[in-house]
Amino acid sequence: MSRECYLTGKKNKVVNSVIRRGKARADGGVGRKVTGVTKRTQRANLHKKTIREKGQVKSVWLSTNALRTLAKGGFPGVELV
Repeated sequence: MSRECYLTGKKNKVVNSVIRRGKARADGGVGRKVTGVTKRTQRANLHKKTIREKGQVKSVWLSTNALRTLAKGGFPGVELV
């Protein structure tokens, strides 16, 4: 089972980490220069929770956004246990 939100589908993203040097033109420099670009992951804010869906109890990963929506009753047929 992957680390992906069961209800919203949120998961980790791969992004670039950009390293720069120099002084910005607006501050009187000649501009910022990129000296390195590496990959990194932005981890989704997921929590392991137990839910009841259509009478079945499941242990799933849920994003904090999904937890807030569940508290308001936003997903019909799904409730926290």
